[in-house]
Amino acid sequence: MPRAPSLVQHFRQVIGRAFRETGQALDRLGLRTAQLAATKHDYYDDPCLFDDNLSRHRQLMPLLYSGKPIVHPHVAYLAPCATLIGSVHIASGCSVWYGAVLRADECLNAEVYSENHQAISDGSELVEAQEDGECQIKEPWKLNAKDSDHHHGGAIFIGANTNVQDGCVITSRIDHTVIGEGVTIGHLAQIHSAKIDDFCLIGMGSVIGEGAHVQAECLIGAGAVIQPKQVVASGELWVGNPARKLRDLSAKERQRLHYQSSEYVGVATHQRSVMALGGNIGEEQATSLPELAAPLHDEPLKVQSGQ
Repeated sequence: MPRAPSLVQHFRQVIGRAFRETGQALDRLGLRTAQLAATKHDYYDDPCLFDDNLSRHRQLMPLLYSGKPIVHPHVAYLAPCATLIGSVHIASGCSVWYGAVLRADECLNAEVYSENHQAISDGSELVEAQEDGECQIKEPWKLNAKDSDHHHGGAIFIGANTNVQDGCVITSRIDHTVIGEGVTIGHLAQIHSAKIDDFCLIGMGSVIGEGAHVQAECLIGAGAVIQPKQVVASGELWVGNPARKLRDLSAKERQRLHYQSSEYVGVATHQRSVMALGGNIGEEQATSLPELAAPLHDEPLKVQSGQ
């Protein structure tokens, strides 16, 4: 059995983590309080515009002209070190993992703060609620003129049950990035102003160029580079740099893409438990882990020969 922490060690671990998470909670509270000054409410005062300084410790970063992230309340998992900047919209069942960066900071979405004087934290302007409680993303709004010096990009829309894995970078510099439902985006992949349809798998380290369109149930191999404005037809496997079609996926392989995305929802939901205050392994959990159940030795084990 692993050695139980002393009372002092347990106290320091719990208090230290509590201080860290309290600081993050205070930052979120301060952000909400500051935003009241920029939104219309039932009091006597009129809304005002403020230049909001960004915090280095905040995962959701609203921008004065580019809008703010909108996260569905039933998201599967949003890692504490993932970063959502500007007009990023995350649907239910999604997971955004450690170190992922979703940046939509070049679109003009200032109505969040100035035009209608109401925050759209519930996504009412862009997300349409259905009778079953699910939310579907409406058609993205019209972009600003391409010849504009600033704010001519788009937003980022992530569909239901999609997973954005560790270290991914998703941007929308010249157009909206729209990712469908049940998409698996592998570690360190990059997607730039592209469209990914439902139940695709984007392999680790791959790059999807601006204006590209990956249609439903496609598999993009690890390290593949899809050129700008390239169209990948439904049910195809593409590999290489520059990427090329290798073959069509079988019916079984296409079905596997559905299974993989649904399994990741379960993994992400389980991951939320690691954020519980505390973190020490109890006896019940320790006995179920063979590597922890072995007794600890102050000295290295000696190997006996001849037996």
